[in-house]
Amino acid sequence: MALSHRRISPKELRAQGWEPAKRHKSHLFGRDFTHKDGWKITHCGHPTALWPYILQTPDGRMILTGAAGPLRRADFGTAWPTVASAVDYVASLQEVLP
Repeated sequence: MALSHRRISPKELRAQGWEPAKRHKSHLFGRDFTHKDGWKITHCGHPTALWPYILQTPDGRMILTGAAGPLRRADFGTAWPTVASAVDYVASLQEVLP
């Protein structure tokens, strides 16, 4: 799976089961999102970060970009470059699950 650098619309996010999350007052940059199944996408908070989005499973494990690569290693790589790339990864898992 190639990491996407596209922008994702609020309408597309809602259609895929994602909603904006409540943010802490000190969290000024980016948006955070939660999925109906418990996944979370959180911006790291750094205004100039190139890979700012942290993806967490419903049980709280962090998933890095290596999970989307050929080795499928969730513990390898970096954070996600865009919300769309993290959303696409979660959607690819749901296509495989019953």
